[in-house]
Amino acid sequence: MSQSTVPVRNVCLIGCGVICRNHLEVLSRMEDVRLCAVCDIIPERAQKAAAQYHCKAYTDYRVMLEEIRPDAVHVCLPHFLHAPVSVDCMLRGADVLCEKPMHSDYEGALSMKETAKKTGRRLGIIFQNRYNSGSVFARDAIREGKIGRVLGITATVMWHRDDAYYASDEWRGRYETAGGGVLINQAIHTLDLMRWLADSEVESVKATVSHHGLTRAEVEDTSEGVILFENGVRGLYYFSINNSFDDSISVKVHGERGNIHICGSRARLTDAQGNVLEDEEHKAPNFSPKAVYGTGHALQIDEFYHHPEKVEQTMENALKTQKLIRDIFESAGP
Repeated sequence: MSQSTVPVRNVCLIGCGVICRNHLEVLSRMEDVRLCAVCDIIPERAQKAAAQYHCKAYTDYRVMLEEIRPDAVHVCLPHFLHAPVSVDCMLRGADVLCEKPMHSDYEGALSMKETAKKTGRRLGIIFQNRYNSGSVFARDAIREGKIGRVLGITATVMWHRDDAYYASDEWRGRYETAGGGVLINQAIHTLDLMRWLADSEVESVKATVSHHGLTRAEVEDTSEGVILFENGVRGLYYFSINNSFDDSISVKVHGERGNIHICGSRARLTDAQGNVLEDEEHKAPNFSPKAVYGTGHALQIDEFYHHPEKVEQTMENALKTQKLIRDIFESAGP
């Protein structure tokens, strides 16, 4: 982790669910961050995290903010709470690093951006897959012209989610609280990578959104579509959580003089002569996150605290990816 000359910052975390460990492990190892408190409406969750990471436990984040007055807050809540809680934290004087998506709908995401601009607070949105070694390798290779002009990008996410998954948290599986299913919960990172690698604004979207009835959730379980970018790149995708297992995410970039295949968090480039070049994996943090999350949390959290000039761009990109999801739903129709 990079060293910093800035004073120690007091930090809190709201939401002690599945993803919080990816934040807490990193924060607990940073020399210029003091993890002061965690908060969850379920007392046992908050107390367990507080005991493990040697900080205070709260069940009301407003009380926590009033008593701690943190410099920064990590928001790890259900989607529909991202905007109201992040906005409240910024209005109370704290910078915010929020898990994806920005919110369960585009309007909420816009309110977060507007509040950050009004208050001057730093707002970062976690899209950790951009920091995976394969993603960085692919982006650098494209920018360096190693495969020539990019012509197309294809992406697949074929995972397994069943009724037990949706029952594990009542907010999942409902449009009102989650904002969607496979698009905003599982495949949002892959859509974001497609946008990032295309390096262009979206021109148009033609897509379908389906619920094939294999779970009782109301949200979509499958989506396929074509995304045309302003620079001529053609994007095709297929996303579904109806698979019998969690297959590796695949993103393939087709260029004039070669191709790049991202599989999971790693990547391989094959040029027109058949030569192969593979990425060199980033050094992983000294803890073991779930494989699906990759190791990018550590790198993005470090960037949030030590490279503030990059943080606004993560928020702007998150907003564009949220808009793309909205456009996909609008293209698919009622």
